[in-house]
Amino acid sequence: MSRIEILPEDIFKTSAWSGGVTTELFIWPEGSSYSERRFSARISTAVCELPESRFTPLPGVTRFLTPLCPGFELTVNGVETPLPHGSVLRFSGEDEVACRGSGRDLNLMLKGAEGEMRIESGVFTVEPGLLAFAYAESPSAIAYCAAGAGECSSAFLPSGAFAKLPAGSFKASAPIVVFTILP
Repeated sequence: MSRIEILPEDIFKTSAWSGGVTTELFIWPEGSSYSERRFSARISTAVCELPESRFTPLPGVTRFLTPLCPGFELTVNGVETPLPHGSVLRFSGEDEVACRGSGRDLNLMLKGAEGEMRIESGVFTVEPGLLAFAYAESPSAIAYCAAGAGECSSAFLPSGAFAKLPAGSFKASAPIVVFTILP
């Protein structure tokens, strides 16, 4: 039976960006490079250290963002767009984005790939054929039943854990951020 696999922090890559620090949790396919803009999917956290910053333009990239802090005040193409904790914003890498507020966030970037980032609480499903991951902002117990196998188990995700999810049905005891990517 497949299982929930908590990924060790020592495999993540941390680097500086113009507004703070970013930690790459996952990049696909293998051998991809964010700095060279060669990737199909990238999941990362970022710390915005400045009270105001501008997002890096990423033409051809679909972006998703959720705050792991009280929130940010974004201006997307001149339109004020509040982004409170517990919400997800999808936008284009071509968009001009200014950010007011400091704190930490989670990001999903897709370039020529399909996928989504969503916040799940309670029951949710991961379809077969997807790459799927979960980030636990706060501790969460997750019950899991394998797709088509009828075998069930559970796992505990401590605060800040990033885990690879197999296909199947899940029930989370606390809200988690779920990423799915169609390879």
